[in-house]
Amino acid sequence: MTPLRSRLPVLAASTAAVVVGLTACSGGSDGHGAAPAPADPTAATPRVGTILTANTTAQLGTVVVDGQGFTLYRFDKDTAKPPTSNCSGDCAKKWPPVLATPGAPLTVDGVEQEAVGTINRVDGTIQLTLNGWPVYRYSGDPQPGATTGQGIGDGQWAAVTPQGEKAANNS
Repeated sequence: MTPLRSRLPVLAASTAAVVVGLTACSGGSDGHGAAPAPADPTAATPRVGTILTANTTAQLGTVVVDGQGFTLYRFDKDTAKPPTSNCSGDCAKKWPPVLATPGAPLTVDGVEQEAVGTINRVDGTIQLTLNGWPVYRYSGDPQPGATTGQGIGDGQWAAVTPQGEKAANNS
């Protein structure tokens, strides 16, 4: 694993943090039902450094997972140029942004250091990006390695590759 040496000072010592929630951002039913929230949303938050790792899946090829092994996603309504998140409020409860926390290390494995960046969210938090695309976790993924968020919202959500691209189904 290679420590991240970001061109952005805030990433010099960052970690991904996640808060899991319930409601959808698409405004309609996603066909998967709402996932239950943990009793303590901060229980899903890593306490010491986080790892962004390239992980190979049979269905999607190589995707990025967080330090807990959960698949990370990108959203078609966001933009990479300029990097902008368009998922907040109820959307961010169902699709928690992967947040950077100054003072904790971030390590990448199989992800180019240059691909990792950050954006400032409207709520004042700092979200990680891959090649400009803001990244999220899906609250409906039942366990590490699950990819149940793939294709939700009429295909607007997709697992993210180490290059920041949308993962495609291999089937």
